[in-house]
Amino acid sequence: MKKIAVVLLTLAAGACSRREARNYHRCLSLRVGMTKEELLHFMGPPDDVEPFVEGRTPDYLRGRTAYEWNNPPEMPSPDHVSVQDSNGHVESIRCGGVDIVSSLPPTPRTSLAPPAVSTSAAR
Repeated sequence: MKKIAVVLLTLAAGACSRREARNYHRCLSLRVGMTKEELLHFMGPPDDVEPFVEGRTPDYLRGRTAYEWNNPPEMPSPDHVSVQDSNGHVESIRCGGVDIVSSLPPTPRTSLAPPAVSTSAAR
């Protein structure tokens, strides 16, 4: 019975460490401007959610909700993402203690030039 418990605990610990390593690698691909839905779909459920609470939460989180995912023990800190409550977009990203400041690429502009006329249609 003890052997089964040890094996199950070992397997569970291994699964956690793989998930934590995956969290860090996925965090590095996040971008400022993503929607909360994109964030949660990409990262999976967070290990901790901290909405802003007056007097309890750091003031820099005013109007934001913080999401955290655990990293492997050798990492200096968890992955931390804050989402603006009013528009639901990612405002800041910290992966293992490193700030990620890249934003989403700009959306392609529609051309203002008139469409080209096909030479075969002009004949």
